[in-house]
Amino acid sequence: MLPAALVLVPFVVVIVLQALKLSVHGENLIRPETAGDFVGLDNYTRALNDETLLQSIRVTVIYVVIGVTVQMLLGVAIALLMHRRFPGKPLVRALILIPMVLTPVVAGLTWRLLMDPTSGTINYVLGSLGLGSDHAFLANPSTALLAVILVEVWQNTPFVVVIVLAGLESLDPSPHEAARVDGASGWQLIWHVTLPLLKPVLAIVVLLRIIDAAKTFALVQTMTEGGPGTSSLAISSYVYRTGFEVFDIGYSTTLAVLTSLALVLLIFPLARRLMGFSRKVGRA
Repeated sequence: MLPAALVLVPFVVVIVLQALKLSVHGENLIRPETAGDFVGLDNYTRALNDETLLQSIRVTVIYVVIGVTVQMLLGVAIALLMHRRFPGKPLVRALILIPMVLTPVVAGLTWRLLMDPTSGTINYVLGSLGLGSDHAFLANPSTALLAVILVEVWQNTPFVVVIVLAGLESLDPSPHEAARVDGASGWQLIWHVTLPLLKPVLAIVVLLRIIDAAKTFALVQTMTEGGPGTSSLAISSYVYRTGFEVFDIGYSTTLAVLTSLALVLLIFPLARRLMGFSRKVGRA
């Protein structure tokens, strides 16, 4: 790992130091005279009293909790079904991977067109069923975030399926055979044998999905741009809006620093716990 560290660490150090420098300055791109304005901790104090930042944190937490939970439930269920033998299994495997290989921008724009209130396919289908054909899913504050979460689940559940399916195929069949001899039913096999054996794999998948969902940007930006209002404004989108729409680079960098620090403080202990748990289960 030393060669990789020698290449990556200097870049990380330079970026962090530059970010810390910008965060204590009040630079605004539309006011060149502010480039050298030293404001100390004013940007950090401003962030602590920023209602929009609190809203973006709430949105991100909801996005991560609902999105990752649904992905795990669906992904594990689909993987268990895919682990069985049935006609056309290779084709189904290939089709399941399609959402995962699309970039978030393509997925977001595609679903934005599908959800269009005037010409979208989803509204056409709902209208055909007598459920109305003018639903503005992305323009309604009560449904915008849920619509983005739906696309998040659609695109990233295949990742969970692939990893869990690989874990299922690597399991030792002996515990399952012993449980069947003891008279265990199909549900009992899944709940008491398969899932406990899969815990190390599930722990890694949960960790990876939490990290990826917490830093979501492209999907939210292409579908709603954080709107309407701030109803779907994730933290990454708020940092982008502050820096590249308002051009308040100093405060935007402060938000980025605080967000990165919060993720490190939250993710690293979780990663250590999950990794330790995985090693413990693996030794058992």
